[in-house]
Amino acid sequence: MNRESIWASSSPEEEERYKKILEDRRENSPFYSHMTLEVTGLGQGWATFRMPIGEHLLNSGGIVHGGAVCSIADAAAGVALATLLDKDLEKPVTVELKLNFIAPAKEGELTAKGTVVHKGKIIATTEVEVYNKERLVAKGISTFLVMRTS
Repeated sequence: MNRESIWASSSPEEEERYKKILEDRRENSPFYSHMTLEVTGLGQGWATFRMPIGEHLLNSGGIVHGGAVCSIADAAAGVALATLLDKDLEKPVTVELKLNFIAPAKEGELTAKGTVVHKGKIIATTEVEVYNKERLVAKGISTFLVMRTS
């Protein structure tokens, strides 16, 4: 995929902001590398991710572990919120993640889309859906603390 095609920005400044979010995640999140999480799209108040399903993500029953599903859900929701924050002054911190597991996933990849429902000065709420191909695997809602970094 051409990296330039993932931005749903309305201005060059906004696109530059999204690129900085992506760069920050790649350089400062060893967990993203470990879980093979990849941002596939960013726009104002939303983010999409993909995560190839490997043996390291499977539980003893041969399906993707619930913790891996939570990981991609949390990442998509948090980065969706990050698109609305001042990168130099604020960061999203997960306070709560409620996820309903709907169907198992065994192979291929997981994709997730996080969408901001509400962003206040201190608390934000997001929704997230996780898919395996066209099949809904999980749906959830998250609450974030908008933490001041300075």
